[in-house]
Amino acid sequence: MANEILSAIADLARLRRIDLRPEWADAADDIDREDEDALDTYCEAIGWAPASPYEEDPRAHEFPMLVFHADNGWGVVERIENDNRLQVVKHAMSTTWTEADKARLYDLIIPLPAGKQRFEKAFDVFKAAILRRKNAIFLAVLATFVVNFIALITSIYTMQVYDRVVPRGAFSTLWVLSVGAMVALGFDFTLRVIRANLLERESVEIDSEVSEFFFSRSADVRLDARPPGIGTMASQLRGLEQVRSIMSSSAIFALADLPFALLFIFVIAQLGGSIAFVMAIAFPVALLMAFIFARLIRRNTEKAQVNGNKKNGLLVEALDAAETIKANRGQWYLLSRWNELLEQVHDSDLPVKKMQAKAGAIFGVIQQSAYIGLIAWGAMRVYENEMSIGALIACSILAGRVNGPLIAQLPNLLVQWSYARSSLGMLDKMLELPLDTPTDLDLLRPNRLAGQLSLKDVVFAYTGTASGVVVPKLEIAAGERIGILGGVGSGKSTFLKVMSGLYKPQEGQILIDKLEMSQVADDVLRDHIGYLPQDYRLVNGSLRDNLLLGLPDPGDDAILEMAQKTGLANMISNHPRGLDLEISEGGRGLSGGQRVLTGLTRILLAKPKLLLLDEPTSNLDIDTEALVLRTLQEWLTPDVTLIIVTHKLQLVNMVKRLMIVANGEIAVDGPAAEVMKRLQQPNSKPLAQQQQPAAATGSSQGEITTKIGGRKK
Repeated sequence: MANEILSAIADLARLRRIDLRPEWADAADDIDREDEDALDTYCEAIGWAPASPYEEDPRAHEFPMLVFHADNGWGVVERIENDNRLQVVKHAMSTTWTEADKARLYDLIIPLPAGKQRFEKAFDVFKAAILRRKNAIFLAVLATFVVNFIALITSIYTMQVYDRVVPRGAFSTLWVLSVGAMVALGFDFTLRVIRANLLERESVEIDSEVSEFFFSRSADVRLDARPPGIGTMASQLRGLEQVRSIMSSSAIFALADLPFALLFIFVIAQLGGSIAFVMAIAFPVALLMAFIFARLIRRNTEKAQVNGNKKNGLLVEALDAAETIKANRGQWYLLSRWNELLEQVHDSDLPVKKMQAKAGAIFGVIQQSAYIGLIAWGAMRVYENEMSIGALIACSILAGRVNGPLIAQLPNLLVQWSYARSSLGMLDKMLELPLDTPTDLDLLRPNRLAGQLSLKDVVFAYTGTASGVVVPKLEIAAGERIGILGGVGSGKSTFLKVMSGLYKPQEGQILIDKLEMSQVADDVLRDHIGYLPQDYRLVNGSLRDNLLLGLPDPGDDAILEMAQKTGLANMISNHPRGLDLEISEGGRGLSGGQRVLTGLTRILLAKPKLLLLDEPTSNLDIDTEALVLRTLQEWLTPDVTLIIVTHKLQLVNMVKRLMIVANGEIAVDGPAAEVMKRLQQPNSKPLAQQQQPAAATGSSQGEITTKIGGRKK
């Protein structure tokens, strides 16, 4: 990174153990300044809070921080020495600067990546996002307070007109009251608009922040710990919409107005005396009924939510596997499952709707009964001259404020809250899933990692199964060329995923370059480990986006040069959009070979030190395969480790060491020539006794066919 300021920020993030997105500095690419005043310009462009300069020497625990020196420019200071020197990191290298009195120190707050914050409950995520906007929330509450006080003006105006203007014909008083009421209504309109706009804007920002957190959190869940249904997990994330509905401005206004019902009841008591008991009884009765209904519909809303998630999961599965379903006439099977889930959704959702209808009817009866009771009691008090007719009308208006917007909206709010509560519970379960890198660990961030692996007493098994991978001991030196053979289902691909760090073993230890792999930051691992799965999937976007996924842009020349070496250049040149070719979800529209070439090109652009390839040429034609193998031979340097799963002799010829995996264990491990010679002995006694791959012969297509117990597999 040539720019001193951006390089210093990257060093600061590394020293503070904070992950930076690959594109974190893209918004500042057009800024070409490195003076002291440029830091705030960069922060503004990136979207961060401005840096705070230190007026006094910081305390020891506040290091590291950014530093600008008149003679040396920008860097990251780790400590201040006693002899007017600074211990500084610049361009990832430690150095010492003299004349510390010429330096200016800055504290820069680097936001934690979405999903890295620590929360025990999903509700805490929303709470934290709301509290970060407490100033805006306070203004909205203040506006609500004023709006509800202005609401009293209409009732007071009506009372004055009936009690003073009409009996005496005091029309001058009427005009004064009317003008005052209209001015108050103007304020009311202005405050309502400001409050709505303020809350809607903050709601959008809260939604964006929370959605980003949960999306990142779901992406950080360990692959081996993910729920079996992708569609179901996606539906759990859709539960954010239920929580968002309860955070809409209308719902917030209704909840904010509830406490003011007590104010209106108090004013009714001041104007009408004992008739306030009608509303004082009706309002808590309505709240009690709301609490009872909430308890009654809770279980059904949870069932409806679970069944709805299953239904959406089935829909995702059906669309994703449409080719298989059509080829095997599986539409009726999927349709029967769909109809069954629909019935379950309706069975659990219908009681909620019935209860909502009953709640609406009951609250309507409470409203009307309270109004009738207030008017009847007030009429008797008017007859006895204990209150005026104007006061009775004013009390009826205030009662409408309690009955109407507050009690009338309770049924809908109950249902929304019940679904939101169920969604929060599902999001809580997602937060309980283990992550690739736990948020409570201070992870290692070495500048470089060698492709050296050590596995000791490693045991991995998929959830709910006893089979998996067992490796008592394995040493792989940097720069080795290793091939892995084995039958179908023998555990080769799982073994590769464990070595890549994508799957975490339940037992044992994996070291990369003598460091515990689980203690190395995930972004550092991904920079140094290149993994190509057997079924490489692309993401929706352009071909360029997929080639640069998680990588800094090296420029079109570098991309096209590597594409030429892997054979991907033919697809680029044959399409009118070239690198801007639109890729559908999962890479649909491209052949399996084209997807593999895209993944291989991206990995070679990343230049990892450990290369893990799972059947990389299984979908390639002979000419393209030869080109890829030649490119790999040229690209591999002595310090790059290659581990490749294959059944093809052409790839076996690239390696110096062969392993045979069977039943999740390494049955044979040795020099490639010796292992191949041993495999050519059909009745190899040690392997036959262990029921492990005992023989292999070259097929006409140049593939290795493994046998278990003398039978072809």
